[in-house]
Amino acid sequence: MMFTGVPLHRIFLQLSVWVCAASMFLLSACSPAFNWRVVPNPDSGYTATFPDKPALVTRTLDLANLKVPLTLQAAQVNGLYFAVGTVPLEGNLKTQQTLLVEALSLALANNIQAGKPALANTTWLGLPVLDMDSRGKTAKGGAAFVKARFFEHKGRLFEVIVMGEAEQPDPSVVAQWFNGFSVGGR
Repeated sequence: MMFTGVPLHRIFLQLSVWVCAASMFLLSACSPAFNWRVVPNPDSGYTATFPDKPALVTRTLDLANLKVPLTLQAAQVNGLYFAVGTVPLEGNLKTQQTLLVEALSLALANNIQAGKPALANTTWLGLPVLDMDSRGKTAKGGAAFVKARFFEHKGRLFEVIVMGEAEQPDPSVVAQWFNGFSVGGR
């Protein structure tokens, strides 16, 4: 079939090349904000899907008059902070889980000037967890939030956190973060 002297297949070929070139240009012009990747942490017994390459650090904190070794693996993207913190419940920390959760949740709430956080009992990953959902403000007065889950698994206290500068986080980002987390044996 011919269209104004040009074979129809040639028109489709030229159109396809143009669409492909335009698509490549548009795709190269934008970079995804979230580059989700599965990151196993065999030392702490979990796997998390982070939105960027996470950093890993261990520090000893003074929490509730206790020396607490906290290992934190975290990534930050577009003003959002995603982190998994773990504390081995050994020695004098074995019986201090409730006190540690209170101290860790209060520290998170203080980061966004939210006051004392409310913790709700729920189940996640087939485990009992304490869920935190707080709103506050940044040091500059802007809106801020923190969502966290605290639980014990195999002698280790976990805190799984997303926080950032917004009134309300994007529900799909929060779902991706929490749904991409698992602990060994679950």
